[in-house]
Amino acid sequence: MEHAQAAPKKGATQPSFDSFAGTSARIGPYLSARQRVQALLQDHYIPVADALQHSATALYQSLAQPATHWQTQQPLWVQTMLHWERLAAVAVGPLLERRAARSIDFWPTRPAQIQRQLDANAASPLTPQQIESVGSAARGLPALEWMFWRVPANPSSQHYARLLAQHILNECTILLDGYRAMAAAPRSEEEATALYGEWYGQAVGGLDQLRIKKMVPDTRGKEVSLWVRGVSGQTAAAWQAQLQGVQVFLVGSPAAQAARPDLPVASSLQGLLLGNDNPEPSRKLQTLTLAALRSGARARPDNAASLRTAQRALAQLSQYLSSLADSVLHISMGFTDADGD
Repeated sequence: MEHAQAAPKKGATQPSFDSFAGTSARIGPYLSARQRVQALLQDHYIPVADALQHSATALYQSLAQPATHWQTQQPLWVQTMLHWERLAAVAVGPLLERRAARSIDFWPTRPAQIQRQLDANAASPLTPQQIESVGSAARGLPALEWMFWRVPANPSSQHYARLLAQHILNECTILLDGYRAMAAAPRSEEEATALYGEWYGQAVGGLDQLRIKKMVPDTRGKEVSLWVRGVSGQTAAAWQAQLQGVQVFLVGSPAAQAARPDLPVASSLQGLLLGNDNPEPSRKLQTLTLAALRSGARARPDNAASLRTAQRALAQLSQYLSSLADSVLHISMGFTDADGD
């Protein structure tokens, strides 16, 4: 029996999707492509990668304590997962280069493979070096989700969970270092323009992945759950975290919007449009983005009508972004799945 998909609790981790509803269509400051890429790295990717690394550290350290209980680990896992969703929402840079989604978020996980590793671990405890050779389907956040909500806690399962958490932490640390190195690397305006075009395609592709792959039941995961994060009951929260990541790219984070409510966030797509004197496309982007965020926040796996509404809004936003790329921004889009395929 799957956990009920409860409405997300109020708190700092929940998205604020109305904060930019009154943003003025005033022409914002112009940013070069180099400035825009740098601002996105400094204001979004590095802070979120840092938060992910800290959450993964807290999870690993908690599992390293003797006689831990799964109830203690569950909220730490949720926090780590939500930070991961925000970072991977527009998957760029080291996240793609390292195929990090395969290491951190291979789904659906394979309970039979996890059990084989647990049996082997009980007979002879695995080492951190050996965990590197374990298949992706028995590692990462989905494997820990299955264990924390479905596997009894005992010395063997706790030891295996510690190794999984350590592997996730190592990968998160490498990602953080990668984004910092990316921010420190020099690039020409031409290189930054091409890079932003790649990121734009990843943002549109991320919306489509959410609509087509994550907001539908997936029979590949029938041994676990038909819904991603369904074992923990965090499906809707994961959708919203992904929308938060896309929100930053399109209109800026709620914090950045609140800092200057009279102006667009300069590093956002809306800021790019207004900085280039495109007020009408900016207004339409704002309207469609707000509709997608609001309907996505109300979507629940057990409510087919709410899902259809969210999927329609996401499709409309994706289609508009594709048309903007061609008619206004002159961007040639592509998309690479987050696992590098």
